[in-house]
Amino acid sequence: MEKVNTKFDVLAYMRSLTPTTKRDDIPLTLKEWNERWLTIYCKRIKQTTKEAYICYVNKHINRVLGDILLSEIQREDIQLFVNSMALGVGLKKPLSSKTIKNVHGILHKSLDVAVENGYIEANPAKKNDLPKISKPNIHALSIEEIKKFLIAVKGSDKEKLFKFTLFTGLRAGEVIGLTWDCINFEEGYISVYRQLVRVKGTNGKYYYKFSSLKSGKARRLYPATFVLNMLYKMKDDMKSEFVFCNSENTHFTHSSLHCSLKKIADKMGITDFRFHDLRHTYATLSIRSDIDTMTLKENMGHFSAAFTLDVYGHCDKRMKIAGSEKMDKFISDNFNHYIW
Repeated sequence: MEKVNTKFDVLAYMRSLTPTTKRDDIPLTLKEWNERWLTIYCKRIKQTTKEAYICYVNKHINRVLGDILLSEIQREDIQLFVNSMALGVGLKKPLSSKTIKNVHGILHKSLDVAVENGYIEANPAKKNDLPKISKPNIHALSIEEIKKFLIAVKGSDKEKLFKFTLFTGLRAGEVIGLTWDCINFEEGYISVYRQLVRVKGTNGKYYYKFSSLKSGKARRLYPATFVLNMLYKMKDDMKSEFVFCNSENTHFTHSSLHCSLKKIADKMGITDFRFHDLRHTYATLSIRSDIDTMTLKENMGHFSAAFTLDVYGHCDKRMKIAGSEKMDKFISDNFNHYIW
């Protein structure tokens, strides 16, 4: 009796799920390779990250370089592409240095995988000259502005949310995604282990879903007693799993935070004030309160203390004067007899 071959061809099946097919006899264009890269090699990245990749690839990379054969792309081609983004050629306006760096980084990753898989010998996106990224201006509220802000938010449906953010420094997605199981009143900490992100569904409509944190690492935040007391009082009226919820007992959206904060900022006479600036304000207050860098790094959810210092190592006039007074006292206490 003839034996039936029941061996399942796994690779053939997996290739059938892929919109592109491997063609050893026909050279791939960069556009065709990018499609393969996004489909096969970007399976384990966050959905929001993949959507950003797809957007930048289609909007910029494929628009300019997509029709060039993968094996024929030169470093000069990519440098001219970078230059064109900086000049705004073929665009409504020039792209920011940060956006250009992001686009180039995605192209670099794609071509790195092409090298690893033997499609090209070297990555032509290496050692390109990229525009320098200037540090963004950090708008942290002054003490007087904080007082005005606390008065301005009174009566708002997001009053407690804004106060909470001001004195904890959580990111917008972390705040709107905060649920009651994250609050440990007995030990006095808040567990931050996920965030709410806005993603685009297969039907083209956007929806919110929980995602891992930006740093990928959960953290415990031990806030001021005022914050815990405020949350404890709110718990008596709990109507949702979300700590901060709207009239429909579900989470707020990023756009609703933006709109509410804009009205409050307008009332205070402050322009260009963003929700993220509440986070900057918390960091500045922490430094003024002499909270050590490692604790601030953990509270902010940064990946390194060096990054925290780089962003918030600036000093305002008040902090400089305080530093001068401390040094003056140190000199007086230890060397007064020797210097006069």
